[in-house]
Amino acid sequence: MINRVWRASLDLRFRYDGVRTVIDRRKHFGPLRIQKPFYPEDGACHAYILHPPGGIAGGDELSIRAEVKHKGAALLTTPASAKIYRSAGSLSKVSNTLSLADDSSLEWLPQDTVLFGGSRLAQATRINATSQSRFLVWEILSLGREASGDCYEDGELEQILQINIDGLPRLIERQSWSAGDLILSSAWGLNGNTAFGSLYGFPADQEVLRHARQILNKDGFNEMAATLVDNILVVRGIAMDAVRLRNAFVWVWIQLRQFIAWLQPSPPRIWAT
Repeated sequence: MINRVWRASLDLRFRYDGVRTVIDRRKHFGPLRIQKPFYPEDGACHAYILHPPGGIAGGDELSIRAEVKHKGAALLTTPASAKIYRSAGSLSKVSNTLSLADDSSLEWLPQDTVLFGGSRLAQATRINATSQSRFLVWEILSLGREASGDCYEDGELEQILQINIDGLPRLIERQSWSAGDLILSSAWGLNGNTAFGSLYGFPADQEVLRHARQILNKDGFNEMAATLVDNILVVRGIAMDAVRLRNAFVWVWIQLRQFIAWLQPSPPRIWAT
């Protein structure tokens, strides 16, 4: 029996050419690519990451590196949810490394990641920014597929996020659990919800935090909360389905983008399809 394992990588660099942000480096290995960039707003580059297999099986490894040079502005997203398939035992590994130079802006806004029952995912995201850069990043995950009768009764997740500013760690988060652990059902955890996510924005201050909390309170996002960690805005949310949570995150992003990324709202067209 042949055990086929996919390994894929994507290495991108964005540079401001005096008129707009262009991609001046795009290297890929395996089934991981980007579409032709879009320019729906002045200067900023929108790029869609494509993974043709559509899902990640046990043993597969995906690595994405994106760098934005001085004065560049890039927004990265995906055309659909990522799927982590049931595994016979091997981990599915996903690694994202995002780097920003002074006066640059990077928005990492992939659609949600669906963890199938029996999946085993190890995901690591590292952000290397400077104190003069700006970023908005979110990660949204959902457990199982209720419509297909998959209630995520088996599975494992290890998730790490590290944000470095000027070479120093400012925020390190790590969670590791298995299906059936108390964190999934307890009131201090997901409380039975199947979708969860976090949004990170930098730089932020008390005024940005106040605005974020006003948005959450005004628009009835009762299962979301915002805090400030060393000038990094952190917004967390849970919901019973990923679509509802993603829509909430999109609305928060629309309201906060001008304060953090210094750009007016311009949702990627792919989100409307």
